[in-house]
Amino acid sequence: MVRQTPSSNGKMFSCLTIDVEDWFHILDSPAVPDIQHWPSLESRIEKNLDHFLSLLDSLSVKATLFWLGWLAERHKDLVRKCQDAGHEIASHGYAHVLAYQVGRKAFRRDISDAKQILEDITGEPIRGFRAAGFGITEKADWAFDVIKEAGYEYDSSVFPASRGHGGIPNSPLGPYFIETRSGHLLEIPMSVVKIWGYRTSFFGGGYLRLATIRTIKWGIDRLLAANQPLIVYVHPRELDPHHPRLPLSLIRKFKSYVNLNSTLPKLKWLCESYPFYTMLQMVENYIKSFYLNSRVIPVLRLRENRVSDYSTLRSIRTLPFDRDAFRDRLLLVEREMASFLNVTTLHSHATAEMEVTSSV
Repeated sequence: MVRQTPSSNGKMFSCLTIDVEDWFHILDSPAVPDIQHWPSLESRIEKNLDHFLSLLDSLSVKATLFWLGWLAERHKDLVRKCQDAGHEIASHGYAHVLAYQVGRKAFRRDISDAKQILEDITGEPIRGFRAAGFGITEKADWAFDVIKEAGYEYDSSVFPASRGHGGIPNSPLGPYFIETRSGHLLEIPMSVVKIWGYRTSFFGGGYLRLATIRTIKWGIDRLLAANQPLIVYVHPRELDPHHPRLPLSLIRKFKSYVNLNSTLPKLKWLCESYPFYTMLQMVENYIKSFYLNSRVIPVLRLRENRVSDYSTLRSIRTLPFDRDAFRDRLLLVEREMASFLNVTTLHSHATAEMEVTSSV
């Protein structure tokens, strides 16, 4: 197997993610059964996820699996099987809820319960989280505080464009830190590209199923040129064209069920063409690149319950220099970065930056 090599612009940072849900875990439709009815429905998760695991093993690819806590409780051995195969286990919440619908208290309970369930099963800390449907919006940016408070170290819930379940259209593209009340949360947004100023994606779910391989490759080339990582997401039901159907509206049927037969060949092509890593591995490589090479740390500040003030270390230098404030803020971010790199040497870089900027 020969995977494509990156261009001279830089290294291709890529991650394959699987949102581990069953066929009935569709969002925001009255046709979807309530959670109390889920145990009575046919589960196809074991068959479909085994299909995924066999495929990834044959291609020597490791992925990050964002598990629903409700499913993990009922398939503990399957969670451990994924873990034993070398895949990263992360959280998709417990009951597949949208943060902006259930509110802060219920969302906190949902994602905390899921984290505890997965940690009890795996015996390891669960570091990553992805909200159902990428369902965190500007009006519900309190969710980032809740995610960090719950003990997650990184989040992959932001879709940086408009979409059916929200999205944050003005989000930065590529990984960045979010300042929360409990510290800095690393955000890994979904990959999107710009076409005539409009942000769109070809890299997951219905977007992947609708796009041609030629279009997907064009989009990946755009990401590489911009030094942005490739994040791909798929669901187990997308490898199962014969799974049961819900009585959805016409547009939702189209989004949920179109081109299911195309998922497998596109996924195989992607895995044969690009070097995929778990999200933790990708994050470590990406942080080393953008910090140790470009020395820029993108940070978003949450102010008055809104996402605002995209800044970097370079833009901080243009402000009136407050050495203590600069040092405190930089060291907070450095601690978060060190937790991913598992090193302590980054402190020296903070000192070096302070020395450079102290003359500004």
